[in-house]
Amino acid sequence: MTLTGAFPRPIPLNPLQQWRYFSQPRMMHDWIRERYGGLVSLHFQGKDYAAILTAEGARQVFAAEPDNYDAFWKESFAGLIGDGNLWVLIQERHRRERHLFAPAVHANHFRGYGSTIRDIAHSHFNKWQPGQTIRAIDTTLVISLDVIMRLIFGVQEEEFMQEGREVFEGIRHLAHPLIVFYPKLQQSWFPMWRRYTQARDKVYDWMDRYLAVRRARETESMDVLEMLMQACDEQGNPYTDEFIRFELNAVLTAGHETTGVALGWALYELGRHPDVLAKLRSELEGAGSNPDPGLILTLPYLDAVCRETIRLHPILSECARVPMKPLEILGHTVPAGHALVISIVGIHHDPAVYPEPDRFLPERFINRTYNIFEFMPFGGGHRRCLGAGLAEYTMRLALFEAALNWDFEPAREDYDARLNVAMGPKYGIPLRIKARRTPNIK
Repeated sequence: MTLTGAFPRPIPLNPLQQWRYFSQPRMMHDWIRERYGGLVSLHFQGKDYAAILTAEGARQVFAAEPDNYDAFWKESFAGLIGDGNLWVLIQERHRRERHLFAPAVHANHFRGYGSTIRDIAHSHFNKWQPGQTIRAIDTTLVISLDVIMRLIFGVQEEEFMQEGREVFEGIRHLAHPLIVFYPKLQQSWFPMWRRYTQARDKVYDWMDRYLAVRRARETESMDVLEMLMQACDEQGNPYTDEFIRFELNAVLTAGHETTGVALGWALYELGRHPDVLAKLRSELEGAGSNPDPGLILTLPYLDAVCRETIRLHPILSECARVPMKPLEILGHTVPAGHALVISIVGIHHDPAVYPEPDRFLPERFINRTYNIFEFMPFGGGHRRCLGAGLAEYTMRLALFEAALNWDFEPAREDYDARLNVAMGPKYGIPLRIKARRTPNIK
């Protein structure tokens, strides 16, 4: 079916198709592409959506005037992490607060912390034991969380680190897709929502107590929390603790799981492809016995492995915009309020862009440069993930530590599944630790 002329009447999805759209987006987006092409209008949960599955469609959406867009799924995200955070703000307020965050989360801000990230990764990988079978995600998520607590929150106290690991992991497990994608269930009578809000209260309590500790420190830091504590709103008033909690929770939600899951999938694919792992190790060993973290970031095959991992296993299956007035996309006029859902997973698996899209082939990122609409693991446009730089930095440095010092292989097959807002491994990537290895440094 080729879409021409006026924007087509939305196609209703039955309840099973709706659930599959959320829980199995790759399967549904392949089905949409095969049946309707690169643009189709869908109707579910009482709303209309335009599914966009081409890089050109993504380009047109991101090129449009940002002030014409409302936030997507605002009701749900406001309920989950607060109605004053970056996920739901629009127009001038969104620009102002994004501008506030940008310098503190830019990759260049963290360049001096490469050794800290490597030390965190090394300490957690060092807990592995030859012969054991582990869930790789348990290791990679705590690495990501520790990096965020050290570099974003500035946590120095071990007791706060340990409690932070517990409360943040607790809330991650309780953000079930039902309360994410069905906001009408965000009610005290619904058990899943009640458990989530109880876990969120524990996170906020931790943050409040930690804020008191930070304010008692005599020295200032250069982390995101310090920036929030020193900043003022448009009236010149210091931001409230409630605002700071909302923003820190948004940063944590966006950065913790995404980085940890990406690193876990990288270990999985390297374990499945010993030839790729051998080629990567040759490059890593060629960097010397203790290379500067800045040098590690320049290694081309390491970069290609990381990019191919998040191409094959995108953590966010889609990103979206809601036009507040009619918009021309792919030759059709999209009505106001008709959400534009850009399929990251669909574009990343488009055989016209990525031949043999289901194969793990890092060489494709050596042989070709993909534009920001063909490869978009962190979204795009004015809402592209602010923490992308730190996520990529952490993934590369941590993968350097694991690939260089350990032999491992998957203990079973795993696959992408919806965990909450994000995608992740259904079984947590069971990994068999074969041996600790001695790098062959030349």
